[in-house]
Parts: sequence; structure tokens; C-alpha cells
Amino acid sequence: MTSLAKEKIIEKMQRFDEYLGYLFQLQKEAKNEKMFISDFRLFGNTERYLQLAIQIIIDVTHLIIIDLGPERPEDNYEAISILFEKNIISEDLAQKLTKMIGLRNLLVYEYGRIDRKKIYKILKEIKPRH
Repeated sequence: MTSLAKEKIIEKMQRFDEYLGYLFQLQKEAKNEKMFISDFRLFGNTERYLQLAIQIIIDVTHLIIIDLGPERPEDNYEAISILFEKNIISEDLAQKLTKMIGLRNLLVYEYGRIDRKKIYKILKEIKPRH
């Protein structure tokens, strides 16, 4: 991996850790589902930091692919497929990342009404990265 790619990935992961910290704080503040759903600050901030964190993961996948060579994915889903096909990520991780991309698309483009109960559940399931 080139030093420039590595530097960009490290920078992005530092921001990822920052956003993850905000999500952990929101986890603590969201005492229960009813409170979460009724507090626009809680659900709005959660949605935004989820979106930003997922976008960083997407950006990192593209940086890795760019560093590997001339292949360019058509979209974010194809980027995940490329990393899986090159044995860089496992099938399990590829499936999780695919779901995350779907959530990010929902948050960005609001294809339908965002299910705040689902967002609350996702927030409560976030764990520290190792």
C-alpha cells in the first residue's frame, strides 16, 4: 500500500473513531426507545453520525481498491464485491458492509420514511471497534 493511501485511510479512521464516540454518547443519552423516537436531537444526530461513519467505511473501501490497481467499481456495492473477490474481506463482512451501504443510502436519499425504531435498535447494537 502506498504511503499516501495509508495516510488517507488513517485520517479517515481517526474521524471514524470520533463519530463512533459521538454514537456511544448518544447510546447513553437514549435511555429507551420512546425517548429516542420523541427527541429529534437524539434521532437526528444518530442518523447523521451513522451516515458519516458509514461513508468513511465506503471511502476506505474505494481507497483500498484504488491502491490495488486500475479496477474501478461502478458503485459502492461493487466495491464490496471487489474486496470480497480479492479475499480482502470475508463473506460475513461483505454482507454486513452491504447492509450498511443500504442504510446509508436510506439516510441520505430518504427512499421512504426512516424507521426510527430500527435506527434506535442499530444505535443500541453499536460496539467498540477492536
